Amino acid sequence: MKASGSVLDGQILGRLDRWRRARAIFVRPDGIDAERAVAAAFGRNWARAPMYGKARRLLVERTAEQFLEDLKGNVGPLADRVRVAPEDAQQTKWDAMSRLTPLTRACREVEALWLADAATGGEFFVEFQPLFDLGSGEILGYEGLLRARMANGEERLAADIFPAAEALGLERPFERFSWSCVLDSVRRLPDTALLFLNVNPRLIGRSDDALAGLGEETERRGVSFSRLVLDLVEVEKMPGATEISTALRVPRDLGASIALDDVTSGYGTLQLCQGLQPEYIKVDNEITRGIAQDPRRRAILRFLADLGREFSFQLVAEGIENPEDLDVCATEGVGAAQGSFLASPAVAPPVSSPGLQEWIASRPGRPKPA
Repeated sequence: MKASGSVLDGQILGRLDRWRRARAIFVRPDGIDAERAVAAAFGRNWARAPMYGKARRLLVERTAEQFLEDLKGNVGPLADRVRVAPEDAQQTKWDAMSRLTPLTRACREVEALWLADAATGGEFFVEFQPLFDLGSGEILGYEGLLRARMANGEERLAADIFPAAEALGLERPFERFSWSCVLDSVRRLPDTALLFLNVNPRLIGRSDDALAGLGEETERRGVSFSRLVLDLVEVEKMPGATEISTALRVPRDLGASIALDDVTSGYGTLQLCQGLQPEYIKVDNEITRGIAQDPRRRAILRFLADLGREFSFQLVAEGIENPEDLDVCATEGVGAAQGSFLASPAVAPPVSSPGLQEWIASRPGRPKPA
């Protein structure tokens, strides 16, 4: 699926093209310490560079991306006190100087140029990873995972895509685009299967229509809200429950469930449980991976399981890669899990792995596999 024009508008593409075409870059250090660090990085080239106001024009002998990375590496912690802008033949030097931005921000944006290439010359697709009920071994639902495939065949995961969108200032339109990709792919799932749809809570405002875009995308495709689990990602960085509870009111009234994703501790989870009353808590692999050998992480999981019994949510273990960790999770009260040991993500909705089938059969009260 191609990204729509609303995701990459002309202003954004123009800004990125200026970095691609740059043969010189204006560099302005703010403060004597930053100026000394930049001068040390460029030596005589810095002393000989033409000066405009307090900025110097330095020629780029390699890509702008490499130039900025080298500069950031050389000035180290002073990077936030260095501002840069690409020279553009279509603008005056003074126009460019008015667009000086912090080096660290410019680096993130230029490093994310690949996303613009994917949106214009590549494609986006969705893989599904199932979540399994550990009692029955049945599939509880599927998480939709966005992927990007570049023109050269290289693939990028969601862990690359969404930070790049943030660096380019595309978070909100790209979030909606990701929903449309996943919802377009839902026809590959069984008709009654739950769909865990990733939602960034930091992009939700305090209003009943904050998720109106999601409503429009689901209505266009005929997907019932009763099939959706709004998977609130990065909850450790999430604003307080009161910040988003209003926005979740309409989807909940229409039948959607709520999951808190990437939970790594009990800190703040109690408040979120009280304010949002989620149906699922997804424990991050930072806790579950290797838990069989770590009693401290096991204690955190036990605390979350106690919360689950108090607030009537189901605990889901993420990132399970071996039967030992799965044993501990099941013992401590985890009701469902996902991870490569159970099933890896795939375009065609995968079934349970042989390892999971054997694990389910080995549980007390179940017959051994033949």
